[in-house]
Amino acid sequence: MKVMTDIQTDFAAVASRRDVMVNGNAPWKNLREQALAQFTGHGLPSKKEEDWKYTSLWSLGQKQFNHRIKQPGRVVEKGAKLLTDAYHLVIVDGRVDLTASSLDQLPAGVTITPLSQSIERVSGFLNQQIDLAKPGFNALNTMLMSEGIFIELAADIRLDKPIEFIVINTGHTDSYAMHLRNLVLLGDNSQATFIENYVSGEKANGLTNVITEVNLSKNAELFHYKVQRESLEHYHIATLAAKQARDSKWHNVNVSLGAKLARNDVHSQLLGEQSHVSMNGLYLVSGEQHVDNHTRIDHSVPNTTSDELYKGVLDGQSHAVFNGKVIVHKDAQKTDANQQNHNLLLSRGCELDTKPEMEIYADDVKSGHGSAVGQIDEDQLFFLRSRGLDETSARSLLTFAFAVDVIERIENPLIKQVITEVIEQRLPKGDAA
Repeated sequence: MKVMTDIQTDFAAVASRRDVMVNGNAPWKNLREQALAQFTGHGLPSKKEEDWKYTSLWSLGQKQFNHRIKQPGRVVEKGAKLLTDAYHLVIVDGRVDLTASSLDQLPAGVTITPLSQSIERVSGFLNQQIDLAKPGFNALNTMLMSEGIFIELAADIRLDKPIEFIVINTGHTDSYAMHLRNLVLLGDNSQATFIENYVSGEKANGLTNVITEVNLSKNAELFHYKVQRESLEHYHIATLAAKQARDSKWHNVNVSLGAKLARNDVHSQLLGEQSHVSMNGLYLVSGEQHVDNHTRIDHSVPNTTSDELYKGVLDGQSHAVFNGKVIVHKDAQKTDANQQNHNLLLSRGCELDTKPEMEIYADDVKSGHGSAVGQIDEDQLFFLRSRGLDETSARSLLTFAFAVDVIERIENPLIKQVITEVIEQRLPKGDAA
């Protein structure tokens, strides 16, 4: 079969040698075989694909990744956990670390387990929110996924504390690749808070390839946060995808701080009336970092709402891409959709490609979208310097003020505090004048 890309990798060869988590499960095996056939035929997407026209995968394609750890990482990196009072599942170098996890005394009706321990239960839900044929990493993840987290709440359960999923690449194995799949199922009238937290050692130069699928039943509500702060030599490819039933709510905040190359695909399908998605993102990049955010919201039925705000801060020679698409399908009347992308450029060498889009096929719709690009206000900078701040500190303060709109959309005060602290650590530090 002819490969439809110029980017050659050994991922398919790795998949053909592995039988990960199948354990005799026929649907799982069939799914892997379909993914392998798709990837063998198409490989990684190139810039010829519309969704990848601003993002080159050439360097990733030239890299030989390891899929077996040479030295097990046993110690959770200091500061890896964002929350103390939470249910934790920790993965270190692709393997669950039960000693660092805390899943005791779960309430009745709540399941939180490693994906590998729930093969039979999850088989019927995998790939319900993603398309294997779509150019990208869906097929790659499906054919190589080896671990992840499975979360299920029965109807009428309101979980008492957050769930934090911590993924660590220690860097002990050079160019180590992790392919993770997460599945979140919320029953009718249930509510949960879920944090995806991706960290790495300073020398890690591998790949995190993760797909998180979310299924929200009637009147379910999920507060979903993702924080990516991996090494600047790391690659991070992620998909968040949700299907939402009537009256459900998905509050999503996606924070991208690390990685040499980061790609986030976020997709919500509003399939029931009165469903709502709040889709928010913040990306801070510098040096030669590249971050690409692709979002899509499908208003498939009448009386649905969406609110999207993505903000970016670029410095050095960094490059950011934002492509946000809102589709109001035929007969999806009374839709209310708003989408905004704002960016702050701190240097002359950074590059931005932003493309907010709306496709509207109904006539009774309230909608708005736009983008804005600017630089630090020199008058504000002068004002702060005149009050005793050096230039670096003043720029940091103004940068944080620009980002605060996204931070304020975090409803949980403790989570807002810890994410604020993580963001502040990435801002340049100065001394009082």
